[in-house]
Amino acid sequence: MSDHVPVLPYRVELQRKAIHLGALVLPFAILVLPTTLARVVLTTLAVLAVALDVARQRVAAVHDLLVDRVFGWMMRPEELPEFGGPIVFNGAVWMCLSAAACVWLFPPGVGAAALAMLMVGDGAAAVLGRRFGRTKWPGSPKSVEGTAAYVVAAFLTGLAVTTWPSVGLTVVGCGVGAVVGAALEALPIPVNDNFRVPVLSGLAMWAVL
Repeated sequence: MSDHVPVLPYRVELQRKAIHLGALVLPFAILVLPTTLARVVLTTLAVLAVALDVARQRVAAVHDLLVDRVFGWMMRPEELPEFGGPIVFNGAVWMCLSAAACVWLFPPGVGAAALAMLMVGDGAAAVLGRRFGRTKWPGSPKSVEGTAAYVVAAFLTGLAVTTWPSVGLTVVGCGVGAVVGAALEALPIPVNDNFRVPVLSGLAMWAVL
């Protein structure tokens, strides 16, 4: 995900979002694993993701494998800095970092919901916003229609999380998380939305528990 005007072909955007939905395993892990184990697993995953992305930009063989042969076709231009230049993390790394942050910062229900609501909501915003978006927010490449899709999809996702036993999340919390997350996703804030949205929307949901 990115805060820049979308440049990938729509078909590639759909494929990116399909992979994005596969990352729902991260909030699922927060719900099903004991908290201590979830923290170990997700923190380890974040460290490995950072190390691999640094290697992608510093080790020629890793760059050749990951960029030229495997993932380069679906990466955004801003995720492909000049080899050997400043380190730029891709969206998947930021997602792993936000998963680790959520499992440490929040109760399991809030952390899982914050991540899942971003994954589903952002997918809806990107796919529907690119297809049907006509009205842009001032100072942002994001559309009003995409933001509306985010709110609906994220809210429904939050409601799904509330059905998990003893999750401790309310309908009001889901609504707050959906609206705050949509606003954060639309605003041109210079922090990757895979990180800022779950963390800040999670704080908002936690505040209304």
